[in-house]
Amino acid sequence: MSTSPAKPIPAEERQVNLLLALRNTVTGLTAATIIETVAGYDPAGGATTRRMFERDKAVLRGLGITVRTSGTEEQTRYRVAEEDYALPEVTVSASQATAIDVAASAWGSGALTSSARRALTKIRAVADRPHGPGALLDLTLDLAGEQVPVELAAAVDERRLVSFDYLSPASGRSRSRTVEPHRLRLSEGAWYLDALEPATGRRLTFRLARIAGGADGGDGVDIVSGPGAFEPVDMEDDPLTALLAVAPGRALQIRAHATSASAPPGVEPPAGWEVLSVTYADVFAFAGALAALGEGVVVLGPPALREEVLAHLRGAAGLSDHAVDGGR
Repeated sequence: MSTSPAKPIPAEERQVNLLLALRNTVTGLTAATIIETVAGYDPAGGATTRRMFERDKAVLRGLGITVRTSGTEEQTRYRVAEEDYALPEVTVSASQATAIDVAASAWGSGALTSSARRALTKIRAVADRPHGPGALLDLTLDLAGEQVPVELAAAVDERRLVSFDYLSPASGRSRSRTVEPHRLRLSEGAWYLDALEPATGRRLTFRLARIAGGADGGDGVDIVSGPGAFEPVDMEDDPLTALLAVAPGRALQIRAHATSASAPPGVEPPAGWEVLSVTYADVFAFAGALAALGEGVVVLGPPALREEVLAHLRGAAGLSDHAVDGGR
């Protein structure tokens, strides 16, 4: 079976990760710490990664963001003060912002030029969104990290244990979790926390929008330890394996990277469907791709992937219901 190499984080996503880290440090971060902890940089990349960091700093400064420095040589520290990050009062109407969002649909395919992507980032940061009944759906990426609780970002930086109530997409019930927060990342337009659960030793990923109380400012996250409570851990995603039942003539791109497999005991796929085994790295991105195939694919395992596909489909159904209601 052939497998694809891990997909690198887009430059815009990496720069947002950098901005988030620099905004959530008081004393500043050295280049070595940034390269080691900010998603998108390769700690083993040497001079190439260091040049990437220097380019990203230049991009932030080109957007009008002041990156402050202190110290000298390898001990130079970088940070973005909140007063420097504030933009002049600029307003974009709801209809203008919606038009920008529609045009931005090409972003994911890389069709926008680098200059256009930077302009779009800046415009979205100042768009005046409507609120209350009749408000338009907010379909923008959270490039500014507004879904990320300040307490959580600081806990990742300072290696503090955190506790929160997490809403399961499968059962709809909340469960209290205490974890080591290791990495915040933006994927498929949503923010996620990669963490370790000390009680079980398991690696877990949490969608920030499902942290109870976290979507409106982060009150749902509690700090439960002092700094340095755990050691840094490499949270790069290990390849996972999915078992899929695929309809004839469907999912051709997935078939190119899959091998034939057998259905689990007691499971009988529809007549003519093929059972395939395929590896993937990011459960949320892969679940989105499977959900887009609709009835052409059935996830036989693992359960976490099946639950995430169902969550994607429920979300799509909610968007459809909103569109129908809005047209009445």
